[in-house]
Amino acid sequence: MIDMGEPELTVYHRHLAQLPERDSEEDFRALLVRARHVTGTSYETIPYDHQQAVRLLWSHLERSGHLRRAHRAAHARLASGRATPDERAELELFLTVYGRVHPTTVTGG
Repeated sequence: MIDMGEPELTVYHRHLAQLPERDSEEDFRALLVRARHVTGTSYETIPYDHQQAVRLLWSHLERSGHLRRAHRAAHARLASGRATPDERAELELFLTVYGRVHPTTVTGG
């Protein structure tokens, strides 16, 4: 096989294969885990692979409407004061990214 310089997307392909088997909440949890890998320094493969997996999961959850519901739920969970420190960090990261992708939703415009 000739190497065409394309990066191997092991994590991406694993998530692509799992999409039909998981429900939206499982996909959302996977999105949070992948986002943590992208923003951190622990990679199972190369950073690009994890970035592509985040894009895949985000697009899938966006189309299903789950991200809009997760956005509202994240605000409620943080306001409740019952989120663990790790959960709080994940939800704050999600809300930051969501706010950059959907600025009018966050600002109410």
